[in-house]
Amino acid sequence: MLLSYFAIIAYLLAALLLMRFFTQDNAQHKHQKSVFLLLSFAIITHTLTFTNFWTTNGVFFGLANSASFSAWLISVLLFLSSLSKPVHALGVLVYPLTALSLAFSLLFPDTAGKTISLSIASHVFLSITAYALLALAVCQSVLLKIQENYLHAKKINSFINKLPSLQTMERLMFQGLRVGFYLLTLSLITGFIFIDDFFAQHLIHKTVLSLVAWIIFAVLIFGHKLFGWRGKQAITAIQLGFSVLLLAYFGSKFVLERLLS
Repeated sequence: MLLSYFAIIAYLLAALLLMRFFTQDNAQHKHQKSVFLLLSFAIITHTLTFTNFWTTNGVFFGLANSASFSAWLISVLLFLSSLSKPVHALGVLVYPLTALSLAFSLLFPDTAGKTISLSIASHVFLSITAYALLALAVCQSVLLKIQENYLHAKKINSFINKLPSLQTMERLMFQGLRVGFYLLTLSLITGFIFIDDFFAQHLIHKTVLSLVAWIIFAVLIFGHKLFGWRGKQAITAIQLGFSVLLLAYFGSKFVLERLLS
């Protein structure tokens, strides 16, 4: 629990320093090294909290474990991406949400539940990685929407001025969307391979919702490539697809593990 508290504090401090940079007129990021060290510490300590995943009977992925691990992976991907890409502003959204998910796992921890085999665990890890990449694309779409609204209203503040151009923001959004979509495709394929009975394991609703999200992302990606779909329609489609995916994974877990158990 102590490691979790340290990680939460580090995530929040890093997000606060990022917010100060983007809301002030300073051209240089004075706290860049501090943010790097805080995030490195937060991610390492967060990693050390994953001691209750592995049991003698298999891998346990409860709601709290899954939420914490997903948020950790999103933060890791963002942290690594920020070393070479202009995605630092996403940290203002991502790192507080990661701290919130970690706090949720502390306040509402998983109780003993059903474990899964390593083969199915590989499918789950693949699904969460796809979810993490798509979550970053959604966060990018939120910032892109804010940026578009401010630019159209001709209200340029320090935060908007420090964001990359609209073209760069949109390109980064579609990059994350495509990679996340490919991994989501693989996760669906491995799910059909490794899972024997979808009805007996209460997975049919999760599978249907995941397929709906997959269709939304597929239509958007091909529409963007063939017809140049972009702007508000693309942002809305990404957020809609991710909402369905969020409901498929965490919504179903919440109902099965917290309401029906």
